[in-house]
Amino acid sequence: MDEDNPSASGAFNKLPIELNKMIADYIESNQDIAHFAAACRATHDAIEGDLGSFWRKRFRETYAMALGKVNTKKEQGQQNYQLRKVYTVRSKILRRGTTVSFQFGLSKREHYVLRILRDLIVESFKGETQVYDEYDRPECLNQRHIVRFILNSKLFLGLKRIDSPSSPEEQGAYRAVAAVQLMCAHFLFNLADFDHDILSFDLSQKIVYETTVKAPIFGGSHNSQINFEWILHCLNFFRSHMMSQTQATMCDAFRMMTPGEKPSAWQAPLQHGCYPLAKNWRGTYAYLDIHELELIREISKKTKKGVFNHVFMDKNIEDDKFNSLQDMSMKFYAPGQGGTWPTAFERHLHSKREPQVPRTRAQHRSEHTDPGPPAIMFSAEGEDEEHFYTKGWLNPLPPQPANCVIPGWQRITFMKYFLDEEDVGIEMDSLWAYEGVVLPGGRMMLGRWWYANNDPRSRSPENSGPFIFWAVDPDMDDMIESDNDTD
Repeated sequence: MDEDNPSASGAFNKLPIELNKMIADYIESNQDIAHFAAACRATHDAIEGDLGSFWRKRFRETYAMALGKVNTKKEQGQQNYQLRKVYTVRSKILRRGTTVSFQFGLSKREHYVLRILRDLIVESFKGETQVYDEYDRPECLNQRHIVRFILNSKLFLGLKRIDSPSSPEEQGAYRAVAAVQLMCAHFLFNLADFDHDILSFDLSQKIVYETTVKAPIFGGSHNSQINFEWILHCLNFFRSHMMSQTQATMCDAFRMMTPGEKPSAWQAPLQHGCYPLAKNWRGTYAYLDIHELELIREISKKTKKGVFNHVFMDKNIEDDKFNSLQDMSMKFYAPGQGGTWPTAFERHLHSKREPQVPRTRAQHRSEHTDPGPPAIMFSAEGEDEEHFYTKGWLNPLPPQPANCVIPGWQRITFMKYFLDEEDVGIEMDSLWAYEGVVLPGGRMMLGRWWYANNDPRSRSPENSGPFIFWAVDPDMDDMIESDNDTD
């Protein structure tokens, strides 16, 4: 049948358009929809008639949809046919993209897939459609497509390369790959069918123990650009310990957690600027002995591409018990509240720096969005062998990376400390500085801790390592408070 000139005869022509539309609702693939529309005039009108209302309904039932207001039927039709274009392109790219082998994001095929995944991330939870997962947590239709893509593509979150991007072109393109992978990796902690590492664990272990000088978490203009490669290696490092039987460390303890205790994806639209986080968090950190730190850093300098046979046993997470995990309850303050910020803390963390966030031309043209407060002070406390306290700051970061912009990143810094024997003052000889990135959506933070001695300039050898914290669901509040009361 000629798609441009559908037949005026045939069985479907005898059916009312409403019934043909109902039939079309059961057709899944774009190819089958096209064949149905070409069957006859009645089926064509069911798909393409009525100002393209079929495509609006199909898009709304498949993806999150937030559209501008239209004033005329002509504008409505134009909007609907634009939705048809977006729907068909997404379907094709998500289907074909599962075969793309990802490296540094330089190829056109990699770029197309990254753009679609980025759009699904940024547009999630927009519009009126509300859905929930099997544990009654807010979920978005876009997230379901991301999960389906992850499971169908063993090449997007399953890179085993041992080299890092070297040229400026590779580094720029890879920032987009790593940023999208970080957002997609939110889902990996609850996917039992996804049992392989994102990156080589040996390489991740080497990178997360690099010094702040060699591998700073922030750089670029005004220290506002995230080192996405380091953050991705940090996530891969902990996920491997939590879910890999090969490491034989935290796997059994992680498996015993309820879904509400495990890391989970964002549950609301991504926000711009600085915003408070959830109250209750769970996480851990890893460390090596000082002589091991010196060895792993020295070997990585001398060995080609950082590949070596020496095995390093990460500490604090080797017991496969809940002892390696710590719960932390956070409290966020309005501007001017929260008390004083100790000078000693600032000397190590530089938390109160106000990065002059550069704005792109597109951001200047876009409508105004409230960035929220320039920084938010918080305090927290929890258990790590003994009761600890923290005090720190959240700072806004610009939407990034430049070639695949995602909003909602935040810099987090805090000092972990203990009280002296009288429980009245800070034990200044036991300060532990933390700096990291809060992923968009505010439910996971990854970064580096280091021992904060009296002189920040004399950290040689630097005693540091990686950390991870994730938000636990609200129904965990009572459990965490009960645990803290009994300790």
